[in-house]
Amino acid sequence: MLPTRLSQELSEIDGAFDVEAHEEATVVDLIFRNFPTSAHYSLPTTTILLRVPKSYPDAGLDMFWTDVELALANGGVPQGAGAIESYMGRSWRRFSWHHGSWNPNVHNLHTYLDFVRRRFRESN
Repeated sequence: MLPTRLSQELSEIDGAFDVEAHEEATVVDLIFRNFPTSAHYSLPTTTILLRVPKSYPDAGLDMFWTDVELALANGGVPQGAGAIESYMGRSWRRFSWHHGSWNPNVHNLHTYLDFVRRRFRESN
């Protein structure tokens, strides 16, 4: 069962993203298809994986994963995105870009997705 707050936040973004949830024992994997990147990247959109702890929102979001093929527009590997990991039967590029201190009174799925969007607008 999805954490209550996560379920509410997903319903609030319904239609804004093509998203699906897959539950595991300790995390909920959220897959966002066609997530926009920027001109700094090799693809205009990518698939994003967020691994949300079941104790959300007390435990927050940290890192995200994309299609392995996503690179910088010049072909380079984005800073902090050199690791390739396997989840849900496929490979993902891990972006070890950290949000900072998680505060469940301030941060949520929406603020984390904004963080990801801001990072894609940067050229590293």
